Amino acid sequence: MVKGETPYLSVVVTARNDDHGGNLLGRMQAFVSGFISQANRHGLSSELIIVEWNPPDGRPSLMEALQWPSDAGACAVRLIEVPAELHRRYRHSEDLPLYQMIAKNVGIRRARGQFILATNIDILFSDELVEHLAQGKLERGRMYRIDRHDAMSGVPAGGGVEEQLAYCKSHLLRINAREGTFRVTRDGRRALETRDIAPPDSGVTFGAGWFTVEGVEGRRVYRAVDNHAEVFVGPPCEPPPPLIFDIQPAFGSGGRAFRLEAIVDGHVETGSIVVKGRTEVRVQLPPGCRSFRFHVVGGGYPSPHDPRIVNFCVFRCEWGKGRMSRLIEGRRAGVLTEVLTLLAKVRDVLGRMKTGAGNVQVPLPAGSIVRRLLGRRPEAGEVTAGSQNTPVFLHTNACGDFTLMAREHWFDLRAYPEFEIFSMNLDSVLCYAAHHGGAPQEILRDPLRIYHIEHATGSGWTPEGQAKLFARMEDRGIPWLAYRELVGWAEQMRRFGSTMIFNRDDWGLANEQLREVTLPAKVSTAI
Repeated sequence: MVKGETPYLSVVVTARNDDHGGNLLGRMQAFVSGFISQANRHGLSSELIIVEWNPPDGRPSLMEALQWPSDAGACAVRLIEVPAELHRRYRHSEDLPLYQMIAKNVGIRRARGQFILATNIDILFSDELVEHLAQGKLERGRMYRIDRHDAMSGVPAGGGVEEQLAYCKSHLLRINAREGTFRVTRDGRRALETRDIAPPDSGVTFGAGWFTVEGVEGRRVYRAVDNHAEVFVGPPCEPPPPLIFDIQPAFGSGGRAFRLEAIVDGHVETGSIVVKGRTEVRVQLPPGCRSFRFHVVGGGYPSPHDPRIVNFCVFRCEWGKGRMSRLIEGRRAGVLTEVLTLLAKVRDVLGRMKTGAGNVQVPLPAGSIVRRLLGRRPEAGEVTAGSQNTPVFLHTNACGDFTLMAREHWFDLRAYPEFEIFSMNLDSVLCYAAHHGGAPQEILRDPLRIYHIEHATGSGWTPEGQAKLFARMEDRGIPWLAYRELVGWAEQMRRFGSTMIFNRDDWGLANEQLREVTLPAKVSTAI
């Protein structure tokens, strides 16, 4: 890159050569080589900033340990070192060898790009994503987020980025989406859980808009539904029989009867029904159809003390018999069913309280009987005090692996909070601060993807390793930001319509002179 020229994108990561998570250098080599190769292929004017925090004694630096191209092309590489003597200034420095968010701030503070992407060293970008970035269509006034797809750890170290991406696509473990973290099927769709609302051999899976399975162990489970909820099907026969859903309205539908649309992908047909209380909804799919989506007309009300938008809950999904003449139809459940549903929810709440589950957030049904018990719900367009006390429902799941904004937004917010604690939830604080500070969230969709190379259990957050990770932090006396504190700050930001600034003017070690090694780019055309 020509000295003094402004790159379009700065990519900021941090690491140290300590084999954190197992095969750190192998995972990092795949990331470095893959991004540089893709940046050159698509002409993405960029710089890769690697902050080497607290380099361990007796080990080579990352510049020495990794292999680098003789010509980095469109991507300049900058390695910035934060020495051990600076690290030792921080509390818990003996037990926490890398302050991830402060380290990323070091790189963000020194980034020159028009846009800055904070990510991690075990991430591969889909080719479609890099091509999209190279088109120069990113907008200021946006915070870009994306689902993270977790791949098995055996990414071929010696292969090119095409081979590595092909491996990731065919060896997926889970997807970290806005609605939660889900295991995936071989074709990359969200898999059913062991106990789910649909039978395991039904050929039905649930995509975007569906939350993870809920319900007290040993009792009937359900799934809460946001909007534009995708359903993927493999019918037992052709033409397919009707697909039956046992649906109960929730807070997101405003506590009134609502119109539910079934939209068939690839077809112009759109059917709708009015749902009043507990309803058996039947959807008749046309021959050859493999997906459709539900949409609640006028839904999207916030639930009290729950950032999610829950329009309705589904307790059962199964194939019926015969054929229907309409795309969608419904049959209202009886009063007894509504009463039993409410009692089941009450037992659910009491059971979770008894087991010490913390904040109990259950989407209660909102049929006619429940409305009389809970009182009047808001009319369409009304904003209640309760809704202002509820955090905006953002995609913060695995947000440390992909948060992208214009440089000025990072600087206005003073980047990540520089608390001397474990990094858990600090990246989510930044997302809420950005959303309420002039950069509302926009989620990039398939085929734009990031793949995360699996690391050792407990070295970072995974569903399987969460208990091990937290136990290790507790044993070492290292604090972290609890989820309830994050929610509290998010509630305040929404209530006052304003962001929060946590750092001083010298954030990112701005006053420190840090050693930097640069692998310059030969060609650069800033967008």
